[in-house]
Amino acid sequence: MSDSVVVNQVLVINISSQEKKYSNSYGEFSINANIGDEIRFIKDGYERKNIVVKNQENLMVNLIKTVIEIEEVEVKRKLTGNLATDSKLLNESKKKVALNNDLKVYFKTKSSEELMNPRQGEFVQPVGQGITFGKIDNKWTLSDLAEWIRENMTDDYFRSLGLNSQEINSFIFYSLQSFGTRNILKYGYCTGEDIGNLKLHFEISFKKFRNK
Repeated sequence: MSDSVVVNQVLVINISSQEKKYSNSYGEFSINANIGDEIRFIKDGYERKNIVVKNQENLMVNLIKTVIEIEEVEVKRKLTGNLATDSKLLNESKKKVALNNDLKVYFKTKSSEELMNPRQGEFVQPVGQGITFGKIDNKWTLSDLAEWIRENMTDDYFRSLGLNSQEINSFIFYSLQSFGTRNILKYGYCTGEDIGNLKLHFEISFKKFRNK
């Protein structure tokens, strides 16, 4: 809770066992812990909080909001009605251009053999002519998803993993190569569960990204 309002997607960590969970849309969570274990609560926009487990009763955790600086506002010129002039004002944002450029680089880069090999117990589709179902139009491209992730998870989250600002775009595309994005791209929407799974996936991918 925070100011009597539930807080979802709070990262809950048992410091002793390193088990991690995220609170659900009702602010609820369940995590294995023993008496004396220290539980840490982390959420962007809130102060970090640590609690030592003293008994087996339910915990009511109150988080305190942090002061958030307002981002710089970009003032754009109004449309004039002249197509040739106004079209120059409708260029893609710099951030989206950077994301698209990184996407092109990753598509041209050959994936590592370790990344492409199937995991143990994973079904591998036999090679063949396959079946054509016709074109399926996704509401999002991978670039749209990457842009949404960076804007909604914020650069502070990725810096907390140990990335610098120049590495964030590359890291996002690297991680998404091994994450199931099919339904997210199809519907153009990330659920609370998707966000929690993405964060856990990013934490695992970070170690591989650093060692690649």
